[in-house]
Amino acid sequence: MQPATERALEAYWTDQLGVSGDAFETGGVVVGEVGDDAGVQVFVRDGTVAVGAPSAFVADCRARADALAAVAADDPAALERWVEERVAPVETVLGPAFYGYTDRERFEPVASAARVLTDDDEAAYDRFRAAVPADEWDAGGPAFEPGETVGIEADGRLVAAAGFKVWDEQIAHVGVVTHPDYRSRGFGRAVVSRATERALDAGLWPQYRTLDAWPWSVALAEGLGFERFATGLLVVVAQPSNR
Repeated sequence: MQPATERALEAYWTDQLGVSGDAFETGGVVVGEVGDDAGVQVFVRDGTVAVGAPSAFVADCRARADALAAVAADDPAALERWVEERVAPVETVLGPAFYGYTDRERFEPVASAARVLTDDDEAAYDRFRAAVPADEWDAGGPAFEPGETVGIEADGRLVAAAGFKVWDEQIAHVGVVTHPDYRSRGFGRAVVSRATERALDAGLWPQYRTLDAWPWSVALAEGLGFERFATGLLVVVAQPSNR
């Protein structure tokens, strides 16, 4: 990515994590404060482990920063156990996850028949959604928004769809789902490419987030020019009243 893109993303995420603006340049571990309804969020980028913690847990995280950094750097999945033992009961864990971004310089679009859906596609979209397992849809399925959602057809049916949600008027968080019978045939890549192109045209930073446990999804993003910005992990903790 262009240096200006990386600097802008670093500024965005240091603000989101409540850490100093130069955190990703200094290395080591830094702990910031985030909203009380958030979990403990960790971003591992180059030599920096940036941690955003709810106010009730900031002191605990800062007091154990060195141990936390070692866990996050060596085995991000072990952070769940670390938080459970030292900070608060854990409700759920999301990650480790690939946080990838691209820009005009890095983006590698693919030519395809992917197109923006219209009102006339609603029935086909409903049939497509019904064919996708609910947990998979919840993980990445885009809402049907005529004029915004991207789809692609094969054999007379809709087989993949992608779209994006705008975060803070800056980031286009891309979601994609492919019909179970049409995977590994490039349809997901095609609709993500078209959605990414639309995000760039809107002046947004396209973001592709997926679990590292799904290497095929990471490969899809990297094949389009998404570059890993950080490895992220979100540990949702029980609030103090429940402890």
